[in-house]
Amino acid sequence: MNMKRAIYLLAFLFLSVTAGAQINIYLGGNLQGNYSWLRGDEPALKPGFGGGLSFVYWEYEYWFIKAGLDYTYKSSSCLHYPDDYDVPITDPDDKVNITFSEQCVGIPLTIYFRPYESGANSLLITGSLEMMFVAHLKENAEEYGELILKGNDIKSRMKSNVGFGLGYQRQLDNHMYLNIVPSFNMDIRAARPYNSIKLTVELLFGVY
Repeated sequence: MNMKRAIYLLAFLFLSVTAGAQINIYLGGNLQGNYSWLRGDEPALKPGFGGGLSFVYWEYEYWFIKAGLDYTYKSSSCLHYPDDYDVPITDPDDKVNITFSEQCVGIPLTIYFRPYESGANSLLITGSLEMMFVAHLKENAEEYGELILKGNDIKSRMKSNVGFGLGYQRQLDNHMYLNIVPSFNMDIRAARPYNSIKLTVELLFGVY
């Protein structure tokens, strides 16, 4: 009888501790919209989109860290040499207007700061570093037509991106949060570097 009581007591204590334990692992997903432009001659700003999965470690009240896996589509046009079309360049003025569209898979690492909160609402400040892999690249020039590059046809497939954002967090439930973050992002190492203004809408669920 004493053994049964001890087992019941241990089970009760375990459930009590588990119920009262702080959840610090969150999973979720995000949707993104962006306006991007290439850093080059006469760039044009064009819309794009993206989305991804989020993994968050939230140990402390006023800051947390996110990793994940993102897909991003960006597009822009600028004056550029048509070297991917295997056209010989004989003059510095041989640039033509080319529209570039690229699809990337990235691994973002983002830190979120919550410097101010009021009830269920919080201010968010974010900083991010993302390693990206260019999976698909399309070029379109009026003089030479459309060119699609995949695999080894893409000369430089790895790129790095940094971003800074100022946004809003809403607590929807005890362990459910909605983040809305506008940010400015720029490639710091890329064959064709983009700047982007991005809006990320993210939903997080506490799991452990």
